[in-house]
Amino acid sequence: MKHYLAIDLGAESGRAVLVRLEVKKAHMEELHRFPNRPVRLGGTLFWDFPFLFAEILASLRLCAEQSLPIDAIGVDTWGVDFGLLGPDGQLLGNPVHYRDGRTDGIHEYSNPIMSAQKVFEATAAEPWAISSLFQLLAMKKNDSPLLGLARDFLNMPDLFNYFLTGVKASEKTIASTANLMSCEGQWSQPVIERFGLPDMFGRLVEPGTVLGPITEDIQRQTGLGPVPVVATCGHDTSAVAAAVPAEGNRWAFLSCGTWSILGKLQDRPVTTPEAFNGGFCNEYTLASWFICRNILGLWLVQELKRKWDTSTDAWDYDRITDEARSATSRSMFSVNDRRLMAPVDMEEALYAVLAEAGQPQPGTRGELVRCVLESLALEYAYRLERITEVTGQKSESVYMVGGGIKNTLLCQLTADACGVPVHAGADQCTAMGNALTVAVAMGDLSGPEDIRRVMRNSFEMITYEPKDAAAWVEKRRQYAAMQKEQAR
Repeated sequence: MKHYLAIDLGAESGRAVLVRLEVKKAHMEELHRFPNRPVRLGGTLFWDFPFLFAEILASLRLCAEQSLPIDAIGVDTWGVDFGLLGPDGQLLGNPVHYRDGRTDGIHEYSNPIMSAQKVFEATAAEPWAISSLFQLLAMKKNDSPLLGLARDFLNMPDLFNYFLTGVKASEKTIASTANLMSCEGQWSQPVIERFGLPDMFGRLVEPGTVLGPITEDIQRQTGLGPVPVVATCGHDTSAVAAAVPAEGNRWAFLSCGTWSILGKLQDRPVTTPEAFNGGFCNEYTLASWFICRNILGLWLVQELKRKWDTSTDAWDYDRITDEARSATSRSMFSVNDRRLMAPVDMEEALYAVLAEAGQPQPGTRGELVRCVLESLALEYAYRLERITEVTGQKSESVYMVGGGIKNTLLCQLTADACGVPVHAGADQCTAMGNALTVAVAMGDLSGPEDIRRVMRNSFEMITYEPKDAAAWVEKRRQYAAMQKEQAR
């Protein structure tokens, strides 16, 4: 039996997960969980890097105290953020949070130098204002002295790996979120040179590269021996893509939680004008690329629950889903309406969006939730059709992973809307993708197909077959018309 420690850091919390691999089947156990609280200091929003690193050390210490035979360690995080190292190898300040606001309006500064579409064509990543490139440009625009001092740029998982091992390396999945890596998997010199960025971009490595053992200092602090650290799929979304429990190659995946990510594996990134205009992004994962689209997810239902669920009238997720299941389908709305991103009152915002679209108003809470779930499913179907258009490859099934698979009504509605079977399972793809990529690096698994086989052996899959085909063809037509109207 092999034991891998997956350090999985999200924007709100982090955790240490022990994954045991035995005879092509994996078991996972959460050892430690801790908050990830940003700190506003002097008007800037920072990540508390020392605290997070201390919690990683606490996780390693737990392994030593429990005499767990850890074979290797991998770290994954959210995308885009980074730290800069000075000439002495020390961190030049805490990494800045992507929500800090320093990149507000940055495209007005960057577009005259290189347009957003040209950046997309060069790097394959959607040119979000929060990406590493535009954060660096904000520093340059504001004459940050740190850029002149910086000798090394490291995205967040690479930064943790560096302080664990002393090895500087930029792993490709996390680098692909930065708008700094080319479609060939190298640093994009045209982008770096056009924007006049410093020479601070070092060795790029494939996911599944063994960096080396934890340092002697870390060994002394934790009680562990010289455990190797692997540059795993450092971006959490890429770890998910690596662990989708799929068979064959004619499938798409849908990672469903607060946000949803719909994606499809590709040999090369798709950087056509259609992909750019469709809001698609390309990211790297283990041995391939994938094209994807971020979609607002169960955040809509979570916000309704937050309002409705009180001590005197309980509206838990079971009740919400049961009410929606028995409700009548009456209306739909565009899920990507910006008014739904962070409204003060989600219920009021939804009714306003529906009224503006000329849609019938839901008469009950159950009808409103039914409307939300059907609209989500129609958005998935609409974006799946757009992926087919930009790739020229039709998906014959959708593999649905993440916490959203617990909502069985959403799973069935997604199958109905997409018109293809939905295979739902594996609600823990991020940590598993991290750990099983580590297993590939250590020679215990052979590659992506072996990972998918282990995932199928380790998680129960439920298949939802599409129903009511004719009715959903008409609903898809109406939703597509709504999208075209909104785009005007």
